[in-house]
Amino acid sequence: MTRRHTDTTLMLFLATAFITLSHLDAFVPDPRIATGGAIGNAFFFFLSGFGLTMSLNAPADGTRPSLLNYLRKRFLRLYPAAWIVACALLATSMIDITGVADLAKIFVWPTPFWFISAVVVFYVPVYFLARLAPRYLVMAMAALLVPYAIFYSQLDLSEFVVEGDDYFKWINYFGITLMGCLVARLNRPPAFSLLAVAALGASLLLFLATKLTVFRYDLGHLQFLMHVWLYPIVYFSFRIFASETVLRPLRATPLFPAIALLAGLTLEIYLCLTGWLYWLEDQNYPFDYAVLLLLALVPLLVFALATQWLSRRLTAGASRLLDPHGNVSRQQGRLT
Repeated sequence: MTRRHTDTTLMLFLATAFITLSHLDAFVPDPRIATGGAIGNAFFFFLSGFGLTMSLNAPADGTRPSLLNYLRKRFLRLYPAAWIVACALLATSMIDITGVADLAKIFVWPTPFWFISAVVVFYVPVYFLARLAPRYLVMAMAALLVPYAIFYSQLDLSEFVVEGDDYFKWINYFGITLMGCLVARLNRPPAFSLLAVAALGASLLLFLATKLTVFRYDLGHLQFLMHVWLYPIVYFSFRIFASETVLRPLRATPLFPAIALLAGLTLEIYLCLTGWLYWLEDQNYPFDYAVLLLLALVPLLVFALATQWLSRRLTAGASRLLDPHGNVSRQQGRLT
């Protein structure tokens, strides 16, 4: 496979923006504005699968890193930042420890962050699947329909549960991760087209229509469609927002450095936002929404930058201990 560079900066930024927006319901005039979390999550997992596959298929000699080295690199990217934020949550009594088992849950697995638990579990199957031919990746995605259908049939579909706190949504997000692997294996650079724009617009409208109508018309059994529409939304977003047609003029604007900064903080913002926004919401400050938004977003950016700086220091130290000869590549601040 010939590796082609694909710039996913804008998609990472959009993932960060959607996920942050979805947590701002207490800081905007209408809670319906705070939406897009599932789309942001889908971008996040798609780009994870895409980046992992590009990395695993990069060596020119056809070799790949051992499973141990592969996991070590990924864990050194994820866990230092997760530990820093978990320590902050403990220090502010947002989470409690009652025994050794709680320590393991906080600092090993599953951690207080569901997406960390999910992506860590996904790493191992992706390691083995990412080198497969595209047709086998399609078969793996199709095979996920079986557990999805089985578990979906057991849910209480009178409520919105497909994005609940249980493990059901992991099946869908693993499918989206595999779609990222598939797109990487197809090795076709994203190409902007009016058809892709129309398809993305139609998919977003279908997603919104499903969200607004399934419970209004007592159609809770159709809420799986919200997962279905995520696949074309992510795919056509990749076609558009990772294309040079869009990125080339954007790079020439003063806005792009800020976009790149936020894209590089995807993991750290993801980690920091829940604890910070929940704490801020509990303070019930009597400010107008403009002030509340500033209070929510400015410290969030500061916390994310501090977390990234500290985690890189920890990662560099851990890398020197684990690999004193310097064979562990330096982390680049992107989640893969």
